Amino acid sequence: MNYLAENALPIWVGGAVLLTLAAVVYFQVRTTASLVAMLVVVLLTAALVVAEHFLVTPREAVERTLYELAAAIEADDLAGVLRFIAPQAAEVRGDAETLMPLVDVEKARIIGTPEIAVDESAQPTTATVNCRGLVDVTVKQSGMKGPYMDRVQIHFVESGDAWLIESYTPARDWRRAVRRGR
Repeated sequence: MNYLAENALPIWVGGAVLLTLAAVVYFQVRTTASLVAMLVVVLLTAALVVAEHFLVTPREAVERTLYELAAAIEADDLAGVLRFIAPQAAEVRGDAETLMPLVDVEKARIIGTPEIAVDESAQPTTATVNCRGLVDVTVKQSGMKGPYMDRVQIHFVESGDAWLIESYTPARDWRRAVRRGR
């Protein structure tokens, strides 16, 4: 069911096939019942497309949260970023509070399509996102500009109607590089 709630293409295709069949029947027999059948197919398809548009699955909610987080990072909105972090995620909160004041973010993007796995059997519901991120920054102290791109795994936890970051793991351990650079 989640597939149909996340993708309108099967609804459109099914509606087109059923409408074609109903139209063939109508042009063969030209009865009121066959005309009503065409109308029912159109109305049913429209209702399913509208329902698909307004129904937000957990995977779609996590994806929306991910893009809203990227927008908050790009806006250099530390308070906005902190709203996406779970209260128990002290390390993530510390990273944001430490790094964001050091740089001006010019661009923050999710590259490609994120892979999202939602575990609805966990209490509370959790999600794991694997994606590539790009952050283009200027270091405030030195004025040095540069991009940082990495694969990252982000663990979200559902809190009410929001998805909050519980932890994250970048492919490259930037914390170790920072400790070495000191």
